[in-house]
Amino acid sequence: MSYSLVAAWMELDVARHKTEFYRMWHVGYSAGLPHERVFASIGAFDRSRTVERMRRHLLEGAERRETLSDTIDRGPEHFVPFEAGLLKLGEESGGLEENLGLLGRYFETEHKRMLWVKKKMSYPMMNLMAGILIAPFPVLFFGDAVRYFTTVGVELALAMAFGGALLRIVARRYRNRPKVVLARLCRALAIAVEAGLPMDRVVDLGVKAADDPSLTKHLARLPAASRANQPLADTLAGWSRLPPEVHQTLGVAHQTGDYTNTLKRLADLYDDGF
Repeated sequence: MSYSLVAAWMELDVARHKTEFYRMWHVGYSAGLPHERVFASIGAFDRSRTVERMRRHLLEGAERRETLSDTIDRGPEHFVPFEAGLLKLGEESGGLEENLGLLGRYFETEHKRMLWVKKKMSYPMMNLMAGILIAPFPVLFFGDAVRYFTTVGVELALAMAFGGALLRIVARRYRNRPKVVLARLCRALAIAVEAGLPMDRVVDLGVKAADDPSLTKHLARLPAASRANQPLADTLAGWSRLPPEVHQTLGVAHQTGDYTNTLKRLADLYDDGF
């Protein structure tokens, strides 16, 4: 993993590039092209090393005549769990075309959310750069300009080379804010329901997409059978980050049977709340 500040900043745009990739895959697949030809036609994805590695991995699997599930299992590091789950489900159920469209919309929303995260991170980034310029200023005050510019140059070089680790920590801090986690969870749950998954798989994929340790710990205490058979509101009841109004709304969704639209509205509500 690169610790470069530039590489880490560019990595925050992965969702935007995955949106583009899945839209192209969706168009090619809808036109009846085999996977191998679609991935080759997309061409090298130079604007994102992460997406290019995924494209190459998928292309190699298609050239070997592997199933998508086998290709994903051979290189799980190229896919986030929610993404892998929807691709496998699409292949198993014959609904891959629909799921490619769902993934395109999912990563589009993730990109919009990441733009909010990047906006929030601009302030600490500016403080870091200001600190590098200001901290050695006393040296310049005493007339040693060569030493000042040397110090600033070394600090900037170190920040550019290793600042990526700090950037990832700050980005993760913003991604773990309660409203962001709730928006991510509701969006993933809505897409999983729309894809036709049974409730236990809906919950499993939603939890993986939310990427929140407290939610993972909460679900680990529940038997798998209860996740499959009880309402979503009951499954999430007791999670420390679940607001009462969301719990009540999920209860109404169960009674009306309209999980998809309810979850989408909740996701929009928390996305707009950023």
